[in-house]
Amino acid sequence: MGSYRRGKADCGDIDILVTRPVADGNTHSGVLSRLLNRLQAAKILTEDLALPADPAELELIYRGLCKLPDPGAKRRRIDILCVPWESRGAALLYYTGDDIFNRAMRLKANVMGYSLNQRGLYGGVVRDPQNRRVKLSDGELLERSLPIISLGSSILTAYDTGSIIASETEEEIFQILGVPWQEPHERVRG
Repeated sequence: MGSYRRGKADCGDIDILVTRPVADGNTHSGVLSRLLNRLQAAKILTEDLALPADPAELELIYRGLCKLPDPGAKRRRIDILCVPWESRGAALLYYTGDDIFNRAMRLKANVMGYSLNQRGLYGGVVRDPQNRRVKLSDGELLERSLPIISLGSSILTAYDTGSIIASETEEEIFQILGVPWQEPHERVRG
């Protein structure tokens, strides 16, 4: 997905993003199992590297090796990424890359007090004041050998994973971060 979206002539791996709108009450739950079964039956998947624990979840990653059944075809790494519809923009941004562009976007988010990953742009994530790259909260209790953190009048000792600010479109993430829009082919840094 990344190399293709950035307009590269060739690529070393295959990334496939699976999602769908849920306004009709349906989701993409279970699609990954059916897709893997068909790719295995066609002898395209040659090896599983990482299988999701629960293929009915909406957020999954399958990692494997694949090869077209043509003589002389090369084996390629394949990642199939299933994401909830509301995270599609963040997932597209993250998996389009390139790596240097992604690091720059995450650094910009960090400097602005946000956290950016493949699920979205988050605000309210508590960071170490001595090293802003270190999150003091990431879905685990903050009491783990850290001093109690005073935030104004409140003491933070429980969960604080931040709140989602943007995730549905790449454009909204660019806008909130104050980064001029760049088409995928303009995101090549390395």
